[in-house]
Amino acid sequence: MILVVDDDQAICTLVKTVLENQGYRVATAADGVEAFDLVKSATCRCVLLDMNMPRINGAELLLLMQAEGLKVPTIVMAGFEGFDEKELKEFGNVVHFLQKPFSMDDMLKMVKHALAAAATTGR
Repeated sequence: MILVVDDDQAICTLVKTVLENQGYRVATAADGVEAFDLVKSATCRCVLLDMNMPRINGAELLLLMQAEGLKVPTIVMAGFEGFDEKELKEFGNVVHFLQKPFSMDDMLKMVKHALAAAATTGR
């Protein structure tokens, strides 16, 4: 399962639809609290993660995943230019970055790469 985490329902719906049209099973979460429960599932193989969300933001979710030893390849999505890619790459889960707005073709390529990474980690 691919998990799409974004508080913008339109983005969740669009990304979910594109991924499902490619044959992937997809779940969505509107914030990091919902996402944390889903990412702990053994079926979660990839996360597309927005950074700016209510309750638990993307960076906090990455910290929780790290603390729990959850090695799920994560693609960070950000709608602002001020995020520090170098700092986020220190989280072992982060495999790619998508600057919003992004192309669906780029997103699909990154997901395929992340799933290949998941296969090597046994996730």
